[in-house]
Amino acid sequence: MITEFKYLKGLNTLRFFAAFFVIISHANISLIKLGIYADAHLPVFNRGEDAVNFFFTLSGFLITYLMLIEKNKTGSISIRQFYLRRVFRIWPLYFLITLIGFILFSVLYQKIYGHAYFTFPVLKGLLFFICFLPNYIAVNYQVGLLYPLWSIGVEEQFYLFWAPLIAYCKNYILPIIIGFAVVTTVLYSLVFFDVFHFPLHWQKFFITLKYFEMAIGSLFAYLLFYYYEWYNGSVFTNKIVQAGILLIILWHFTIGFSFSSALWFKIICCFLYGLLILNVSVIKNKLIHIDQKALNYLGVISYGLYMYHMLVDYFLRTFCEKYGYLLSKNVLVPLYFVVLLAGTILVASFSYKYFERYFLGLKAKLHPVAVH
Repeated sequence: MITEFKYLKGLNTLRFFAAFFVIISHANISLIKLGIYADAHLPVFNRGEDAVNFFFTLSGFLITYLMLIEKNKTGSISIRQFYLRRVFRIWPLYFLITLIGFILFSVLYQKIYGHAYFTFPVLKGLLFFICFLPNYIAVNYQVGLLYPLWSIGVEEQFYLFWAPLIAYCKNYILPIIIGFAVVTTVLYSLVFFDVFHFPLHWQKFFITLKYFEMAIGSLFAYLLFYYYEWYNGSVFTNKIVQAGILLIILWHFTIGFSFSSALWFKIICCFLYGLLILNVSVIKNKLIHIDQKALNYLGVISYGLYMYHMLVDYFLRTFCEKYGYLLSKNVLVPLYFVVLLAGTILVASFSYKYFERYFLGLKAKLHPVAVH
């Protein structure tokens, strides 16, 4: 039985928590660079990459679920409208941060410090960012506050072929999703273990292409759309099982397993993320209810939190380099985390209200019943 949801409760809260882990991981890196090591070894301060993996899974889930709804309503999938929705949501902030980053590091940094920050030709780097290949530059060169854009590039690259693939193979969506997930998982594993012996710069680039995570998210979108009733009565919605899924994810993010860095575990985590997404949003026997007003709002602005936090972090780190000596380590460390999070929320809120909402309004005209 086909099931459509216009609003998936709790997903905005999950978005915020993922953004939160990215922010505190970069705050920890900045404290290390300042010579204040804090608790740098603790997993809870080093889960930024895992949070991005969750974002990839959630992204694959949402965009595929939207396409399934569109296919059911209209009998087809408009590739043009799909790309326009992505343009209005992703591009404005992406190019704004790109512009800010290149002005700060290729112009102002040179004037202030007397030497270049970027170790790559500026025009070459700018071209890569414009063409949504920031992941190649970010993993091979020093890019400063532009680093978070690598994951946006990976998502845009995925969208480039995923929409046409689903649209043109609309009668074989499940085999496409499963086949793509298997193939990309195998290829990623071969690259990860350096079976092909690519040059280092290409291997670093290919390691960023976590398309399999978005494919796994897509699989859960298909499950929700076509098999919701079955899932809702399955063992995965048993409260003990829900608690187990949640406990594994929380333990991984806060305390860590001895195998937390293993590729096989990260792949398993994508399936756990998919189960978590369904369990907090649509099932009837929910263990936890996280669709709270404040957290929901923070999730709404989570794209801004992710994109702006390193800009705020760079200004905060520069300030601490000059005046951090005035505070003891025990005061400075927690204060750094609090000020960075609060400052990022403030900037992201301002951006959402006065910049992003205009483009989101244009996006809504194209797809007024979009799932969120």
